[in-house]
Amino acid sequence: MTLAERLASFTASLRHDAIPAEVVANVCLRTLDVIGLALAASSRDFAAPIINAVDVAAGPCTIIGSRRIAMPAMAALANGSLAHGLDFDDTHAASITHASAVVIPTALAVAETAGISGRDAITAAVAGYEAIARLGMATPGAFHGRGWHATSTCGAFAAALTAGKLMGLDERALTHALGLAGSFASGLMEFLEDGSAVKRLHAGWAAHAGVFAATLAAGGVTGPASVLEGRFGFYRTFVSAEPNAEVFETLGRRWETLRISFKPYPCCHLAHAYIDCALRLRDEQRVEADAIVSVECRVPAGEIPIICEPRAVKLEPRTTYEAQFSLPYAVAAAFLDGRVGLDTFTAERIADERLLALASRVQHVVDPSSTFPDGFPGWVRVRLDDARVVEVREPDGRGSPARPLPDSAIVDKFRDNVGGLLTPSRRDELERAVLTLDGMPDVRKVMGLCRAVTG
Repeated sequence: MTLAERLASFTASLRHDAIPAEVVANVCLRTLDVIGLALAASSRDFAAPIINAVDVAAGPCTIIGSRRIAMPAMAALANGSLAHGLDFDDTHAASITHASAVVIPTALAVAETAGISGRDAITAAVAGYEAIARLGMATPGAFHGRGWHATSTCGAFAAALTAGKLMGLDERALTHALGLAGSFASGLMEFLEDGSAVKRLHAGWAAHAGVFAATLAAGGVTGPASVLEGRFGFYRTFVSAEPNAEVFETLGRRWETLRISFKPYPCCHLAHAYIDCALRLRDEQRVEADAIVSVECRVPAGEIPIICEPRAVKLEPRTTYEAQFSLPYAVAAAFLDGRVGLDTFTAERIADERLLALASRVQHVVDPSSTFPDGFPGWVRVRLDDARVVEVREPDGRGSPARPLPDSAIVDKFRDNVGGLLTPSRRDELERAVLTLDGMPDVRKVMGLCRAVTG
């Protein structure tokens, strides 16, 4: 059995009753997070070009935060891009993928098309979650190391399984869908060179590719069963590596969905533990920004090209998106403001001379002892003007399995993200509907509540 056939078999045979209750509840919470993020992003300047681009043919699916509707693949593209657009969406550390921004928009779009129940949407989403996690885990960190964004490359396969499950594809057709998705997988990390906005599209493009692959497979188009480990398959072509097949053997026994980390800060997840360290030093050691002589961040080698280099750009981000991938900028903001939020990454803020001056005093060195990507650790050492040196370490950022956030924190995050966009009554109704998605007979009720941003 090939790896694609193994994933297809797991997906085809997965039943809701086999999924632990805690996983079901977790997916409901992640759906709430994704919808809140997409609604928040829908009012940003980058949203209109995406929504305008997908509004080429009316269909049955909601574009979140808009009154427009689209065909399922296009809705998945728009909603996935919106969910990922603020870089506030969750991350599965071991695979380095933003799982929810791919899986949830896919499940919602296809389920809305046919009026499918929340129970079935959750089941399909779990299949996608478990797949995207293992696809990245099979070659830890290799995609990013070669300049591929694993969310996009691995996400196309996960979306194909999620969509195919909801379309009722059997094991054979799901295998073909995966074979097709392999030719649609893409997503380069070159945006790091100039802070351009293309990464926002990566999760949406993966969702779009998966829906399209499943639709083609349903119509009889075939794809290679050896798409993952084959001679010209996914792993050999993208990362010149053999996948670790053992990670696929735990399907249905180890639920990677529960190991996905929620984000408390709207920036690259690799920087989160460092932000936590800075906030701890500020609060516990009374470190004041003006007293800082230098900051040393000990960083895993695999993270440095993403959040530390090129150094000149990280010290003076040219765009707000570039600032979201700057460790010096994020750490300086944490020390200066005592928080990192959406208002940290605005055009006005990235021009703040005091913040940039502090960022210039943030250095990085390689941490050879790091277990990355098994978690995203942080280690910050600060030298103060009174000659004191203080430091703190975190094994991972808040919101990770090692340092989980309470469910209430995710609900509060949703409320903050939709504040001013929904009336309190609409917000509360949407929140209740999503958190009880498992009992919803028709996903269209939830999506109807996402359609208008007011009233």
